[in-house]
Amino acid sequence: GRRAVQRVVVFAAADGFDYDVAVIGAGVGGHGAALHAVSKGLKTCIFSADDVGGTCVNRGCVPSKALLAAAGRVREMKDVHHLKALGITVDGVEYDREGVSEHANGLASRVRGNMSNSLKALGVEVIPAKASLLGAQSIKGSDGKTYTAKDVILAPGSVPFVPPGITIDGKTVFTSD
Repeated sequence: GRRAVQRVVVFAAADGFDYDVAVIGAGVGGHGAALHAVSKGLKTCIFSADDVGGTCVNRGCVPSKALLAAAGRVREMKDVHHLKALGITVDGVEYDREGVSEHANGLASRVRGNMSNSLKALGVEVIPAKASLLGAQSIKGSDGKTYTAKDVILAPGSVPFVPPGITIDGKTVFTSD
């Protein structure tokens, strides 16, 4: 049988710093930046604020694509004329809104877990805290700790834009959040 091999990576930061690179924001951009930094042998941390994957993975791209895919399948299955031309008969296509939502959330959870695991496996320290810059090379975490890094990458992600005069009512107008 195959044997699991655990790889332990130990990096030393530049003199006087906790890290060579600190990435603020663990969305898709921050994730890529952290992986690139660690691949260059740099001691790297990433501040995730308990949101590895950011908007794209947790509230945007991934869950919305899962919902669109489910809606597309239902639409295809309800196209009786097209299916009949293919020799297929389907009776009574229905969907379970809760089940579709669980699928989208489960997919986002798997992608988020894979992103987090890839960071940790390659030696990036994931800090589940929000970060504030105290100076060019000093960061205050919402965990109360202060961190230093030779270089800091800002990848704070996005927030939904709501045009003036538009009210978010949660029924007909809403954001990804």
